Amino acid sequence: MHKITQVMPYISVSELELLKTSVEQKWLTEGPYSEKFIDYIKTFTKSKYAVLAPNGTLGLFLALLALDLPKDSEIIIPSFTFYASATAAIFAGLKPVFADVDENTFNIDVLKLESLITNKTSAIMPVHIYGHSANMSNIIELADKYNLKIIEDAAQGYGVTYKKNHVGTFGDISMISFFADKTITMGEGAVVLTQNETLYKKLKLLRNQGRFHSGTFIHQELGMNFRVTDMQAAVGFAQVNKFQNILNQKLKNYEAFKIGLADIGDLKFISIEKDSTFVPFRFFIKTRYKIELMKFLENNGIQTRSFFYPMHLQPKLKQYCNYKIPITEKLYNQGICLPLHFYLKQDEIMYIINSIVKFFDKVKVRTDINYSAKNLSCQHH
Repeated sequence: MHKITQVMPYISVSELELLKTSVEQKWLTEGPYSEKFIDYIKTFTKSKYAVLAPNGTLGLFLALLALDLPKDSEIIIPSFTFYASATAAIFAGLKPVFADVDENTFNIDVLKLESLITNKTSAIMPVHIYGHSANMSNIIELADKYNLKIIEDAAQGYGVTYKKNHVGTFGDISMISFFADKTITMGEGAVVLTQNETLYKKLKLLRNQGRFHSGTFIHQELGMNFRVTDMQAAVGFAQVNKFQNILNQKLKNYEAFKIGLADIGDLKFISIEKDSTFVPFRFFIKTRYKIELMKFLENNGIQTRSFFYPMHLQPKLKQYCNYKIPITEKLYNQGICLPLHFYLKQDEIMYIINSIVKFFDKVKVRTDINYSAKNLSCQHH
């Protein structure tokens, strides 16, 4: 039996055609397709300004450089996120302060945020995790109260809206990723959004060697190279036209999993944030039998992924945290991601569901045997 993989980008002839055009035009660095792609993203997200970045990690780093926050000031980041959220902050000269998340939505727990704010806090980085929005209303309220900047990590947020506005348009600045496992992909790549013209001008200078236009050798500011290739942008431009089909298929697959796994074992699912739409990233389950179930599925040809390892426990990040973050740790200990890509067939979904049912049938038998043995032992004594 073939392996059912976690990730399989929806790539077809449309991407190849635009790539061919890009190569034939001999315009390989940023050019016509980069402009078309960024214009589309601005229209789609209704963002005033946007620039491209080579990947999500560098997109976050670029955004933080543009904010120019005080060196060694604190930025609050959920511990339940990908490593780049924290490392981008550290490389930008900031100190990450890790926050716990809500057990049901996996998003930053706004009720625990205020206690983490000190006179050194300069920003909050909400992460729109696993395809739905964080509670931006409460985060904005808190940021306004303490005069904090907001950088939205919307890496997994393309197509997600909160109160009918696209994620990434609420804070001072944001990043959306187009890595290969995202709903829309450029292979590698990201976009940085802002509604602030001053920040936009900073972004343009920072990403293009301290100048607004290539081809000139007078550099007004310090800057680096955060540009992308036109070939990447060509792939992205082909991808955006597929978004609705991809979303429809992912939602269909998600619903099939949700129905098929209802009331199986001790499984629990994610709850979607109120006022947020949902663009499923994977199918997420929580179980006390995480390790055993992952091993069982892998042995049966189903590739799995764990939830994120907590940031506050990462070898190079432990120094930033001396307090408990229990929910994030619990989610890691219980969380499994199941495949949910466009190419996933209904019979493969049923195979995954039936494999999980089979696993929990074995668990039940084992549990019943242990329970009976315990009772017999008690009776004997």
